[in-house]
Amino acid sequence: MLTRRCLGSRTATLALTATGLTFARPAWAAFPDRPITVIVPFAPGGANDLAGRLLADRIGPLLTAEGRALVENRPGGGSAIGADYVRRARPDGYTLLVGSASTLAVAPASGASAARYHPTGDFTPITVVGTSPLGVVVPANSGITTLQQLVERLRAEPGRIAYASSGVGGVAHLGADYLANLAGTSAQHIPYRGGSQTAESLIKGETLYAVDQLGSVVGQVRDGALRLLAVTTRQRDPNFPDVPTVAEAVLPDYELTTWTVMVGPKDMPQDIAGALSKAANAALAEPRVRERLESTGTTPVLDSTPASTRAFLDREFALYQNIVQRIGLKLD
Repeated sequence: MLTRRCLGSRTATLALTATGLTFARPAWAAFPDRPITVIVPFAPGGANDLAGRLLADRIGPLLTAEGRALVENRPGGGSAIGADYVRRARPDGYTLLVGSASTLAVAPASGASAARYHPTGDFTPITVVGTSPLGVVVPANSGITTLQQLVERLRAEPGRIAYASSGVGGVAHLGADYLANLAGTSAQHIPYRGGSQTAESLIKGETLYAVDQLGSVVGQVRDGALRLLAVTTRQRDPNFPDVPTVAEAVLPDYELTTWTVMVGPKDMPQDIAGALSKAANAALAEPRVRERLESTGTTPVLDSTPASTRAFLDREFALYQNIVQRIGLKLD
């Protein structure tokens, strides 16, 4: 006679086989046997929130026939408050974080008071969800048509040109400040609440430039309200093949990419981390999920493992630490 636990394990195994996920189940329990909470450290809306909701919708059913995962938004502290909540949670796989480069790189590297954590030393890496290029944008009516012209304007008026970002301590803040720094000058930071307000400030002429996720400004670029001067990645973006990279246009040392990752509390069992990673990869491979992410400018990563995610986070954290130190970014 099968006990409820054994029956749950058998059902889970059959469900996983049916979806092509044949990873081993934890020996001590059928996981999950209650809802998983996915913490998104941002307010509802935006690319990170969408990624969290898409994954939450699919990882539960991919793990067990009756599995569920629910999103809980915990914004604040430059996204560090939600991350710290997960850091302090039990490492049982039932509390996960879907965070960004702002959460797991910029905040801890810049000494944010709510971010007294290390991205791999205090968390269990699970999977890289996707990567997102950023773009340097200006108002279409600004008279600036190249990145070289923007840099010349910044150098001519040090500390007087204003740039917009979606908040203090985010990748957009870092990226715009880094651009001015590498150009040998400085600029004035005007933080807003979210990417839509960033674009609005540019269109109204309140600020002159921004370095933002392409997915956040692509609509205004295609509508002709904003001009895309360059992308921040090492290679040109295939959606804008005629737009140069910052490195090839004028600043050869400039490279910046933002990303979304899933992590759990430190010391999660390896079999649970592995199960979650494979379920997330399966979800990201689904056409509906992939297309929704791509619509926000995020390129899904389909083959992450906990080990490769750890290596990715260590490498990216070191990169962001160097940038933070160079520009002297300090967050209280």
